[in-house]
Amino acid sequence: MIPMRIFIGIKLAAEAKERISEELQPFRKAGTPMRWTGRDNIHLTLKFIGEAADPLAAKVGAALQADFPAMAPFRLRLTGFGKFPAGDDLHVFWAGVEVSPELRALFAGVEDALAPLGIARETRPFHPHITLGRNKAPFNFKSFFALLAEKNSVFLGEWPVSAFQLFSSHLTPAGPEYAILKEIPLVQS
Repeated sequence: MIPMRIFIGIKLAAEAKERISEELQPFRKAGTPMRWTGRDNIHLTLKFIGEAADPLAAKVGAALQADFPAMAPFRLRLTGFGKFPAGDDLHVFWAGVEVSPELRALFAGVEDALAPLGIARETRPFHPHITLGRNKAPFNFKSFFALLAEKNSVFLGEWPVSAFQLFSSHLTPAGPEYAILKEIPLVQS
């Protein structure tokens, strides 16, 4: 059995990916050593689990399907761009996700459903974001940071969320390849 990496996330609507891609153009032209997330891979990660063999992936999917509380569909609102860490360095470039009570409830429901499987709860504060690029190389990001300051609160759109997904991630020389293993619809009680 070849282990894969798995995570829980929200697949973005095609129009969300298009809007983000349009707003990314000036950043892409800045000439940074950034490794950009492919358009088809843009998503919101709720919970990264890591390496897992097929049996654990199946158990995660079953737990999310069976043990997730009823929850009404909601709207996901994306605003602005940002980075980690603070200061003059850049490791992760992201699009912002506004935290709503519904998104917090979805995150909490995922944590609660996975805890009985021995999957540790997240200890860091919930800071939803959509990773758009990663950087490991030293670089003078002055012009990039100027763009970031200009677009840190740009409205990127609002889209309905009626399901979330269990994804697999396979690392390749060309970058990660994501596949949806299971889709869990949000349903009203």
